Amino acid sequence: MSLRKKEAFIIASFYALFGFIWILVSDTLVFRLFGEVENLFFYSTLKGLIFVMVSGLIFLFVLRKEMDKRFVMGTMLNRSLREKKKNTYLGQTQRRLLLNLIDEAPVPMMLHAENKQILRVSKAFTEATGFTVEEIPTIRAWVERAYPYKRDESYEHITQLYSLDKSLHQGIANVQTKSGETLHWEWDASYIGRDENNLKNIISIARDVTEQKRREKMLTHKSYHDDLTGLYNRRYYNEMTERFESMHDIGIVLADINGLKLINDIFGHSRGDALLQSFAKHLKTRMPKDSLIARLGGDEFVVVVENFERHDMKAIAKQIKHDTEHNGEEIIPSAAIAFSAKKPEEKLKHTIARAENLLYKDKIHEYNKQTESIIASLQNTLFKETDESREHLDRLLAFCEAMIEKMNLEEEMATEMRLLGELHDIGKISVDRELFTKKDELHEDERKEIERHPEIGYRIANALPRLKSVAYAILTHHENYDGSGYPFGLEKKEIPLIARIFRVIESYEVMTRGCFYKPAVSHEEAVATLKDLREKTYDPQIVDAFLESLDNDKKA
Repeated sequence: MSLRKKEAFIIASFYALFGFIWILVSDTLVFRLFGEVENLFFYSTLKGLIFVMVSGLIFLFVLRKEMDKRFVMGTMLNRSLREKKKNTYLGQTQRRLLLNLIDEAPVPMMLHAENKQILRVSKAFTEATGFTVEEIPTIRAWVERAYPYKRDESYEHITQLYSLDKSLHQGIANVQTKSGETLHWEWDASYIGRDENNLKNIISIARDVTEQKRREKMLTHKSYHDDLTGLYNRRYYNEMTERFESMHDIGIVLADINGLKLINDIFGHSRGDALLQSFAKHLKTRMPKDSLIARLGGDEFVVVVENFERHDMKAIAKQIKHDTEHNGEEIIPSAAIAFSAKKPEEKLKHTIARAENLLYKDKIHEYNKQTESIIASLQNTLFKETDESREHLDRLLAFCEAMIEKMNLEEEMATEMRLLGELHDIGKISVDRELFTKKDELHEDERKEIERHPEIGYRIANALPRLKSVAYAILTHHENYDGSGYPFGLEKKEIPLIARIFRVIESYEVMTRGCFYKPAVSHEEAVATLKDLREKTYDPQIVDAFLESLDNDKKA
């Protein structure tokens, strides 16, 4: 029943009840008060007037009460309507504010509802992924595009959020962008209430940790890998040894580059580093794919091979040695390689000890080959980077043979004479190569730079046992008989005999063939110069012997 009908019914009922009671009791009341009534009309009129007055007052009171009640209810209703309108306005304003906040957020944000619809994404989200909300209208569409390798798992993980009533850290996920790039995003989700359709709304916020993950990966890689070769380092190898202890059917391979320190000293560390990188590449190429290859430091490498087969490893070691010696570089290194299989129940250190003994034997076996390789590398570099040539050395060696015979040198000294002819200018490989292309006469500082080559040659020869006997002759082959030469200003017999002999031979060869800063002269002019400088630059007896050998050659 409506409010108005209810009020009318109450008033009508009350009026009927009052009228009925008045009719019943009014006549009785008059007769009791006044006895016999002579003028009935008068009393009837009086009763009617009293009824009207009393009922009117009663109606006024009842209506007043009902109107006051209605006023109060109306006021409350109006207030309720105003509150509702105000709340609706505030809700709409807050919603717009929320959406604007999501739009302009500096981080990727996604607003989605429990009906699996994506309602909004931030501009930062679109910029990072390339996806607009129109392209990914639902959670299913999003996981199909962004998580192609974990669709179902990702969908289940996201849809579980709709049971939330608080914030939740979701963790890190790999997100694939529209262009196919992979990003690492750390997600947090928050329940923010229900929308106008009474659906739960969730905001998911992402933090891009791609760069952080890249740095972590790089640091992890650097902590376990060698910077120069990219192989595992000693730290990683040491951490893995406990695992190797419990493994069966494995073998330990030890390898290094022979004479690396000498190569570094002679050619520079950059060339040595290049050899290490090349050697590491050969190991990675030839060793079984599941092998662990580590550089322990310097030129030391270790390989742990599973399912080890001695016969196969022997062939692999031979291939690696061949690759190392035929690397197409001017420096021709050699490698030492040894291996040992781990016996059942054997400690790993005992396996390594056996391999080390075999490696030492291999290095001894490779020694002569190593020395020859280094000497060949030195000469290759000399011919390429200085004014020296094979033809020049061949002529010098021919003159050396003539003087060996002429002066009847003993075999040991004859061998040293030949070595001096081959390697006297080996120190030039460390001199600025631009000096050997100059057409003008050298300046003082340039001359001093070139005059360093006997000292450098001495250090190189002294580092090779086979060349130690000729090292001092290389150092002194530019000393003059009267003490005016370099590097020490030695004179007469202070200068080794083969160095005095070679001083004459080289001077004649240079004068008659010319050099990079001085043109050639005739045989007669060269002979005249040698005679003029007897007892000054040259040992006079050696000059005489050399000129006689030249005459003998002409007569022959």
